[in-house]
Amino acid sequence: MTVWKNVVLDASAQFDRKREVLLREAAASFNRRGYHGTSLAEIAKKLGVTKAALYTYVPSKEELLYYCHDSAMDTAIESLHKAQASGGTGLHKLSATLRNYLEMMLGEEGGYVVLLEENAMKPAHVRAIVKRRDQFEQGLREFIVEGIADGSIVPCNPKLAVFMAMGALNWGRKWYRPNGDWSGPQIAHALTEILERSLSSTPSAALVEDPGRAKPEEAAVEAPKLKAHRRPA
Repeated sequence: MTVWKNVVLDASAQFDRKREVLLREAAASFNRRGYHGTSLAEIAKKLGVTKAALYTYVPSKEELLYYCHDSAMDTAIESLHKAQASGGTGLHKLSATLRNYLEMMLGEEGGYVVLLEENAMKPAHVRAIVKRRDQFEQGLREFIVEGIADGSIVPCNPKLAVFMAMGALNWGRKWYRPNGDWSGPQIAHALTEILERSLSSTPSAALVEDPGRAKPEEAAVEAPKLKAHRRPA
């Protein structure tokens, strides 16, 4: 039986690293089984530790779910800021944001849960996550407005376009399996290509037929570290 997935670091970094492993394992269970189908005892068993040991890193299952959601929003905002600084057309910024977001959501180090069971969280936690989600979606809408103005995106309703894009990308976290035929970056490349074509004023004549043969660029944004104990004000 391995303990903490064989994570071994110096003493000063072990707490944060073990907590990252906990969030990653919890997120996988939340995405696969849902909040009510996930138990701390099962997570502890997979990590090779006692359930009591988990309370050193998180006070409750509800807070664990909140931290996973918060981690997803760290990824989203980081991707948005990276694209804002990259320049280019509105379509380029939109595509770069969505691709980086999905690459990190599907990455091995990610402890991300999409906001599907918000009623399982405390009202204060829900408000905090929704506020950050709205900030991210507003940034995406601004890229679309910019793209319409510079001619890279066809005239459309930015709000509906963002709802469509985020629905498609977030659901990928539910069906993606790391041991499947396609890697996270390959899926991110293929899905983003489809979304980009739907909005582009000069759509490509064809899309990649086999994501497994695609050679997407390496993720441009390093996955942000999971925050220690951020709670809503």
